[in-house]
Amino acid sequence: MSVSSRIKRIAIGAVTAAALLGVAFLTLPYLVSEQQIRDAASRSIQAATGIVPRIDGRARLALLPRPAIQIQEIYLDDGSKSGPAVGALQASLQFWPLLFGEIKVATLTLDRLRLAIDLSPEGKLIGGLPINPAITDDDDVPELRVANGSVLLRVQGRDRVEIITKVDASLNWSGASLTATGSFVVGNKPANGTLVIADTAALAKGQRSSVRFRVEAEPVRIAYEGRITFRESSLQSEGTFSADGRSLRDALAIFGISAPSPTGFGRFSAKATVSLTPIALTFTNLALELDGNRADGGLTWKRDGNRSTLQGTLASETTDLSIYQSPLGLTTNGRDWNRNSLDTAALQNFDLDLRLSCGKLIIGKIEIGKAAITLGVRNRQFTAAIGEAQFYGGTLRGNAIWNAAEENPSLRLDANLGNFDLERGLGGLTGFRRLEGKGSLTIAVTSKGKSAQEIASALSGKIQLAMKQGALAGIHAEAVLRRLERRPLSTTGDLRGGRTPFERLTGNIEIENGVAKLTGFEVESPILKISLQGESSITKREFDLRGVASLIRAAQGASSQIAFDLPFVIYGTWDNPYLLPDPDALIRHSGATAPLLDAVRGRAAREAMRSVIETVTGLRSIGELPVNPTFEPPAANSPSIAPIYAPSPQPMQSR
Repeated sequence: MSVSSRIKRIAIGAVTAAALLGVAFLTLPYLVSEQQIRDAASRSIQAATGIVPRIDGRARLALLPRPAIQIQEIYLDDGSKSGPAVGALQASLQFWPLLFGEIKVATLTLDRLRLAIDLSPEGKLIGGLPINPAITDDDDVPELRVANGSVLLRVQGRDRVEIITKVDASLNWSGASLTATGSFVVGNKPANGTLVIADTAALAKGQRSSVRFRVEAEPVRIAYEGRITFRESSLQSEGTFSADGRSLRDALAIFGISAPSPTGFGRFSAKATVSLTPIALTFTNLALELDGNRADGGLTWKRDGNRSTLQGTLASETTDLSIYQSPLGLTTNGRDWNRNSLDTAALQNFDLDLRLSCGKLIIGKIEIGKAAITLGVRNRQFTAAIGEAQFYGGTLRGNAIWNAAEENPSLRLDANLGNFDLERGLGGLTGFRRLEGKGSLTIAVTSKGKSAQEIASALSGKIQLAMKQGALAGIHAEAVLRRLERRPLSTTGDLRGGRTPFERLTGNIEIENGVAKLTGFEVESPILKISLQGESSITKREFDLRGVASLIRAAQGASSQIAFDLPFVIYGTWDNPYLLPDPDALIRHSGATAPLLDAVRGRAAREAMRSVIETVTGLRSIGELPVNPTFEPPAANSPSIAPIYAPSPQPMQSR
């Protein structure tokens, strides 16, 4: 037989086989009954999900583009009130068994699956999660696929419903082992994930099974490996957990949790041993990094209805909280108090009980060492307490309470700062860096208000300051007083520069309705004494103070000490105060001009009396006061008159 003949026979055989296959495919829909199709689809669904389906619509066998069963009306009744809903089902069939009239399903595709998972407030599963496939050694479980599905997660007692949409997933069983991969959208964020359950049959019996899962979304990546169990419809687990991402704020928002601060909560990472119970989610051996800060410890997160509670203990070498202080917004332009209401929305549904221990705590320009801090939020009341910490060479103890649950929120602040460096300490707290040396400061104030401006206007309480062996920077008071003692009417020039040492400084401030009254403020040294009193408006951020600076000479023999006193005033804004010596006192201390000042004052008094008498009696003169309308004062260059020039004092602007 020639080669060409063989080729012809092979070609004829192939055409004949193709024709027979075509005839078989064309006649299969007529050879397989609709009931056989329904039974095959029902068995496959039950094997894959453990649910017995109810097929109401027509079951059709389609051969092109590939053999498949198509069903439009199908219901999956898992016994719960709201079982899974399916828009349509398509089951692809194995090719060779189909040629011999046997229907075997290769893959099941549930189109537009709607799955509702209901949980009790304690976290118990009420229904909606079919994880009980009827698996036996003889069963050939088909691959289960979900196209364009959605999952609704509902918790009894909560208005919020978590919705996962655009679910495209593939579930493969190998015996009792399940591997699921897919993509979905949660919280408007696209994500993809992988889930591996070692023994789904054990889970169905309330026993433990090893589990691995990984989820990657735009703001966060989460991974878990451990064991889980469903006992009394409650999910429990223990294993290792890790998470990291560019924004913790966005990651919390996916789960409906608001960050407690409008700033910060950016890049983060966490690794821990995790334990999930129906009551709480606990992280132990936790290594946490957030906004550049690193801490170790443990955290427990609980959820009760719409409220979330975070408890824990963390330890850190250095913690910088500067990023979280800007939302306070105390001033609008650095000079005026902010009139906008303080945002307390984060306290509405969030409770906190956190203990933080750190070697160094940084808040803006303030540094606190070896601090043990307790932060708490309960029923919209925020509390912060420091047991004892190092503060610029001294100690710090204090607590603050902000109660936003009241109609008009209240504030209470108590602090005791002992033996600390005032230049750095007050500089960090208030920006005032003129006091050098160590001292003690006690603060006890209260207030009410919804904004920083209202709080400043209602501030009341007491502040006490005490120092020993210090100095006042920015002015050399002794040198200024000695210069003015010698030449009271000489130009004062610029009073700034130098420093004034002292032995003791005390000050008491009583605050009432936003006005601070300065009482008992004294600075003393062997040759100098300064006393100051007056008021400062906290609301307007202005000074109105008066004081006396005294230069003291040592007593000689039986004579008493002689002091040179100079009254002065301090006025202006907190940011731009002015110090002015009393010009009247300077003239009084000048021996040459004091009589002239008395004469001027006496003449002014006589002129005032004359005006009153003339108004009452109509007379133009009285006694020895003749009227001389032709009198003219001597010329300015007359040798009989010596010019007197007392320049007005220069204001001192504090640095």
